[in-house]
Amino acid sequence: IARGITWSADHDAKVINCSFTGPGESRALKNSIDHAARKGAVVVATAGNGDTSKPRYPAAYPSVIAVAATNEDDRRAAFSNFGSWVDVAAPGVNVLSTVPGGYDSFNGTSVAAPHVSALAGLLAAQGRGPKAIRDRILRTAVDLGPSGRDPYYGSGRISANLATRR
Repeated sequence: IARGITWSADHDAKVINCSFTGPGESRALKNSIDHAARKGAVVVATAGNGDTSKPRYPAAYPSVIAVAATNEDDRRAAFSNFGSWVDVAAPGVNVLSTVPGGYDSFNGTSVAAPHVSALAGLLAAQGRGPKAIRDRILRTAVDLGPSGRDPYYGSGRISANLATRR
């Protein structure tokens, strides 16, 4: 995985989605993510599905946008991990996706993170740099929990509509 992240960054990826998580830190993974950030990529990762506040990696690395999940009622998905290291939330319950022969719905922060990655891609297409992309995603998120940043939604649920407005 670390080699794939490094390769992507070295080939000018603007956004790298990491729909996986683990309990421990990895020097190789952190180094590759730091390398990607230095090369100008926005790295987005899933917070995890264990309903725990224990930091999960790579989401808990400071240079990563950590994504929690919301349900159909715009509330925290019961399984979604949480903590001070969560940056934003995105839909993660009954998310429709393609499968061989048709469509199916899935639950998890692994289907929430791609929403944030797609939004980062839209913002990159507008000519924004990595810091501006991160700031814009966090600043335009819809606040869902207690006022301001909180451990369940971070800055809030992303809003592509608000974020992509010039």
